[in-house]
Amino acid sequence: MKRFFLSLIVILFTSCNKSDLQQNSKNKVIETKLDYYERCRILVLEQNTLNQDFGFTKKGKEIDEQVVTYLGNIITSKKDTLKILNSVHYTGVYDDSKRGSGQVYIYTVHNKLLGFYNLGSADAVPSNIENKELIFKYNNESCNQTTKISLKDSIPRQIFIQCTKEGGDIYNLETAYN
Repeated sequence: MKRFFLSLIVILFTSCNKSDLQQNSKNKVIETKLDYYERCRILVLEQNTLNQDFGFTKKGKEIDEQVVTYLGNIITSKKDTLKILNSVHYTGVYDDSKRGSGQVYIYTVHNKLLGFYNLGSADAVPSNIENKELIFKYNNESCNQTTKISLKDSIPRQIFIQCTKEGGDIYNLETAYN
């Protein structure tokens, strides 16, 4: 079993660094002009494994790491399927000074990017999906609130994530660049 997971990690790591992605099925072709980070996210979607962290490290002098988690699907009231991913991107010069930024990505059932929220903090990503809602649970010394964002009827242009009883942050939807 350990050998299987080790093999899977090696395959994911090497596949993410390839310059071209191969056709996954007859009807599904992934464009080769996708950037490195998008190719990594697509690989996680193709694995279709819920709530498992996949780590990717880009080679270079500075730290450039990405941890991607597939949270699952939300079926909208219009019967569209939205695939939801978390991504935490760590950068820095030294390991003890690296910083993480969090994003939540929304894809179609065919793995086409619809948009994303750039949440700033690595702690700000949603923890799971319940009843067609993204669940944001803060539980640290600065934030202690839970926020639910519904995607049942539409993808909101802005979301408000409650941090404390006194306030929180507003994030805008960045539309897809494809």
